[in-house]
Amino acid sequence: MSDDIVQLDSNCQGPALPLDCMVLKLEGIPEPPRIFRGIIRPSLGCFFGPAKSGKTTLVENLAYSIASGQDEFLGEPLFCENRRVLLVSMEEYSRSRTSRNKKQMDAFSKKHNLDPSWRDNVFVVDESFPRYLLSSEHWKLLEREIEKIQPGFVMLDSLSRMTTDSIEDSSVASKLMKPLRELAHKHNIALVLIHHSQKMDNRPITIASLAGSRIVSQELDYMIGINRTTANARYMKDVAYRYYPDDSEYVMRFTIDDNQLIEAGEDVYESDLISSASVSLPVNDSDKIVHETFIALAAGDASIIIKTKELYQAMVSTGVVTRPTLHAVLKRLEKSGVIIKPEKGCYRLAESS
Repeated sequence: MSDDIVQLDSNCQGPALPLDCMVLKLEGIPEPPRIFRGIIRPSLGCFFGPAKSGKTTLVENLAYSIASGQDEFLGEPLFCENRRVLLVSMEEYSRSRTSRNKKQMDAFSKKHNLDPSWRDNVFVVDESFPRYLLSSEHWKLLEREIEKIQPGFVMLDSLSRMTTDSIEDSSVASKLMKPLRELAHKHNIALVLIHHSQKMDNRPITIASLAGSRIVSQELDYMIGINRTTANARYMKDVAYRYYPDDSEYVMRFTIDDNQLIEAGEDVYESDLISSASVSLPVNDSDKIVHETFIALAAGDASIIIKTKELYQAMVSTGVVTRPTLHAVLKRLEKSGVIIKPEKGCYRLAESS
């Protein structure tokens, strides 16, 4: 037996081989550079969080920064040798998405004084792309587009659009995650999934918040959380990385401006954001319904004015709440600092505190 071990050591034959042989095999091969935080090529990971927290917008901004050759994003080092990016959105219809993307890219060009040629690095899918990836032909179409474009960074929005079965089922999750990982490694891409979490209600965002079977999290190389408190404070959190530290006590606050561009804020304790938001939580079902409807109408934007008649149409005419209840709730939300009344019949969300 000892002779066999010596022979294996001298020949360095795999797949099982002595550790020192593996060290020699990798000697001289550089570590893959990080694109952003713990994202490398190739890799499979996700940005996840509750609805309307800013996940897609943040990743779009990251993609524009890569495509235009920026050396930082949100104050963090950024590097991707392959500047081609592919944004695959199955959540939105192409017209509304394209309108937003154009607005973003126009503002991004102006902000960074960019030559228009950088936009040639940004690819999207049109209305002929399927809204769900439900067949082998759909998956082949995705791979063909990746082979044609040869991007370094790909966003798939969202994971829930890749199956009609429940990803809480481990067998479903396993069948879904395997081809995604193979796609990332075969084409040497940073494959970013947009994924949902359960409703947060001013709780810290953790791996346990990730929707789906634990198989999903086990297959991911990184999980970056995007959350928004009821006080409208948005933040990004390093939840878990395979190749990068994830033990920071801080999260990064960010805002989204009128052009849907991301602006970095300060690093703060997540617990401070959660505790400061908790005092403004709606106290009953009617308050929660009105507050959530208000956020939806404003798309989470504190600059958007919502008129009383819009709230009537959304809730009173549909029988969700009565007119007296609506006015009582608006007074409570205004008093608690959740919304602001700049003039009669007009409201807007309060700025993040």
